[in-house]
Amino acid sequence: MTIRSLKITSLILLFSLFFNVNFALSKTYDYDEVYSKLEEADFEYIFGLDPHQADDYTKYMFSPYPLFRSGVNLIFKTKTIPPGYYLLTPREKNGKTYILFKENGRVSYTIPVYDEDIVPETFYQEKIPRQKPTKTESLSKKVMGFIGTKWGHKNQRTPIPEAYIEFNDIGIYWDMILYYGNKKYYLLFKKD
Repeated sequence: MTIRSLKITSLILLFSLFFNVNFALSKTYDYDEVYSKLEEADFEYIFGLDPHQADDYTKYMFSPYPLFRSGVNLIFKTKTIPPGYYLLTPREKNGKTYILFKENGRVSYTIPVYDEDIVPETFYQEKIPRQKPTKTESLSKKVMGFIGTKWGHKNQRTPIPEAYIEFNDIGIYWDMILYYGNKKYYLLFKKD
C-alpha cells in the first residue's frame, strides 16, 4: 500500500466513524411507551406556593423563567392544562425533575420530564436574534457592571438564564422541549 492510499483509507474511516457517532447520538423515542411510563406528580405545593421562588427573586432582578403561551389544551394523564400564559419553572424533587406551570405566581400544574440533556454551547446565539446595543445601552451596561463589581458586589444581581421553547406536533402527542440555561427538558402531552 502506498502512503497516499493509506491516507485516503484513514480519512474514509474517520468520516465513517464521525457519521456513525452522530447517528448514534440522535435520540429516537417510542412516544406511546414514554407516555405510559410517565407518572403524575405524587405531591402538591401548599397553597400553590413554590418554596424556592423567593430565593429566585432575590438572586435575579426579575422573573428568571420563560413565559409560555399555550393556544391548545395540553393533556397529561388526568390533568388538562387549558390555553393561557404560564411561567415554566424546572424543579427537582425526590430525584425526579418536574416543570411547574405557574399562573400569577402560583403553581397550577406539575408535569414530569421524560428526558434531560445538555444545551449545545452556541445554541442560544443561533436561535435567538440579538440586536446590537445602542451607545447608551452599552455605556449604561459598563457603568452598572463597574458599580456592581467595585461598590455593590454583594448587591449585584445574577443575569437571568437564557431560555427557548420548542413545541413539536408528533401524531397524537405534543412534544415540548424547554431549553433553560445549560439544560433542556423534554415534556410530552396528549392532544385533545
